[in-house]
Amino acid sequence: MPPALDPMPPPDRANRMMLLVFGTGAAIGLQLGVLHVFLWRSPLALVTFVGSALVFSCFTYALWRWVFPHLRGGSLVHQIVLQTFVSALTFAVLSLVSTEVVVTLLGAPSVFGAPTGVEQHITVTPETRQMAVRLYAMLPIVPTVMITLIGYHQYWHRVLVLQHRERELTELAATAQLAALRAQINPHFLFNGLNSIAQLIRTDPDKAETCVERLAEMFRYILRRAEKEFVPLADELEMAHAYLDIERARFGERLLVETQVDPGSLHQLIPNLILQPLVENAVKHGLSRKMGTGTVRIMAALSDGCLSITVGDDGLGMPGATLDRVYEQGVGLRNLRDRLERLYGAAHLPEIRSAPGGGTEVRLRLPVRPLVAAA
Repeated sequence: MPPALDPMPPPDRANRMMLLVFGTGAAIGLQLGVLHVFLWRSPLALVTFVGSALVFSCFTYALWRWVFPHLRGGSLVHQIVLQTFVSALTFAVLSLVSTEVVVTLLGAPSVFGAPTGVEQHITVTPETRQMAVRLYAMLPIVPTVMITLIGYHQYWHRVLVLQHRERELTELAATAQLAALRAQINPHFLFNGLNSIAQLIRTDPDKAETCVERLAEMFRYILRRAEKEFVPLADELEMAHAYLDIERARFGERLLVETQVDPGSLHQLIPNLILQPLVENAVKHGLSRKMGTGTVRIMAALSDGCLSITVGDDGLGMPGATLDRVYEQGVGLRNLRDRLERLYGAAHLPEIRSAPGGGTEVRLRLPVRPLVAAA
């Protein structure tokens, strides 16, 4: 059962309800009144119809404010049926009573009594018929304008405002989530970078010092691009190569890097910090356990309105069962998947291909964004 509605809305909302009900009622009464003034040549008809319409509006307002909120049922259909019955009964009684009062004042036949009065004949001239056509053409304008303005400002405008606010809140939520996802990356970088450096401090202090400098460059990049969701591919490649320099200090000649990047794609905008996690996974999960030399391949090209980025390795690869759980293996790839889904939708999630002994390849297809000027 739906919760009980507050029968006493705030003053501003009550004023809006009154404007809607009485404004619409006045517009309808005005239309009927002007029509009958023309037909019967009686200015009293205008007062009668406008007055009657306002009386009906009073009962409509009362039903909306005090009656309908208490007519709660088990379903929407049940509520509508109950509201229809109450409305029909209310307005049937009101219509009969108000009509009887008006005809009594005007000396017209009663609703329930026998017909009385003298016979009247009405002459309709061609001029009168033409005036009737003109009247029917002009009559709807004023009440329709009133109803249009009232309806827009009472409901349509408010719906547009609410939709705009909903979009703003959705964008804020998405921005907050993306910021939270990016925030996970910094300690992730720091841990893995320092872990690699720690292995070199005793064996090769000079290389360790070089790695510290490269790690500092990576963090300067993060700080410099912290407020930007999208950066040029060239900047992401620089970040990835800084990471690979750290890993090469640890792996030595065992780690090779191949880069095939279409020059036209270097200035394409891509999400910040998405390339490095792919490179890190290629080294950590693809090559670290491989005997001998291993190669990391980075490729990028424009195709069919998308920027295709591929990061692969010729490492041990993964069987199908492990591939199904690849997002559970670490923060980087899971973070990347979540960010791409938020930014582009499910159609642009990473495509992962792997086979035991055949290496692993991760491919991204990102919609092309406007180009930025070369730095």
